[in-house]
Amino acid sequence: MGLRYTTYLESTRHPWPNFLFLLPMVLVYELVVYYSEVACSTAIRNGADGWMRNLLQEYGISMYWVPPLLLLFFYAMQSFLRWWTRPCENLETLTGMILESGIFGMSLWLVAGIWNKGFLSSGMEPSQGISLAWVTYLGAGIYEEALFRLLALQMLFLIVPGKIFPSVPTAFIISSVLFALAHHWGTYGEPLNTGVFLFRALAGLYFCFIYMMRGFGIAVGTHVIYDFIVSV
Repeated sequence: MGLRYTTYLESTRHPWPNFLFLLPMVLVYELVVYYSEVACSTAIRNGADGWMRNLLQEYGISMYWVPPLLLLFFYAMQSFLRWWTRPCENLETLTGMILESGIFGMSLWLVAGIWNKGFLSSGMEPSQGISLAWVTYLGAGIYEEALFRLLALQMLFLIVPGKIFPSVPTAFIISSVLFALAHHWGTYGEPLNTGVFLFRALAGLYFCFIYMMRGFGIAVGTHVIYDFIVSV
C-alpha cells in the first residue's frame, strides 16, 4: 500500500515524526542522567521528571526506566496503528519541527524579556556547567510537556463537561495553572511569586496552543529551546 501524501502541517501532528523527534532527546537525556548518577553520584533530575520519579520512589517503585519507556511506547504504538498514513518526507518534517521550535522558543523568550519575569526551569547552578544544564532542559521539555499537555489535557477533555463549560479553554486554563503551581510545590518548590506564577501560567497556555495546533514534538522542542535561551 502506498503512503498517503500529507502536508507539512499534517505531518508534524502524526505520531511517527513525533516519535523520531523525541527518540534522540529521550535517549540522550536518560543516558547522561544515568551516567551522572551512577558514575559521578550527581543527581540532576528536576522538574516533572524529578516529581514523577520521587512519587514512584515513595510508593516503592525504583524502576526509573518506566516514564521514558511509556512515553516512547505510546508514540511507537500510535505510529504502528497509523503506519500507512505516515508522512514519507521525514527529514524535511524533522527539520521544519526544529525550526518551528526555535521560532516559538525565541518568541516566548522575547515575551519573557518584556515581562521581565522569565524563569529558569532547570534549577541548575551556573557552576554545574552548560553541558549538564542542557540535560536538564531536555528533561524539563520532555516530561513537563508529557505531564501537563499530553496527559493532563487529555484527561481534562474527558472530565470537563462540554455542555456546562467549553471543554478546550477550560482544560487549557486548568492545565496551565497546574503547570505554574507545580514549580512551587513540595520541598524543592520555589517561593510563590505572583508575577512569576502568572507568567508561568501564561506560558502554559502558550504550550497548550502549540501542542494542540502543531503537535507534541514541537511543544517539547519549544520548551527545551526556551529554557536554554533564557538561561544563557
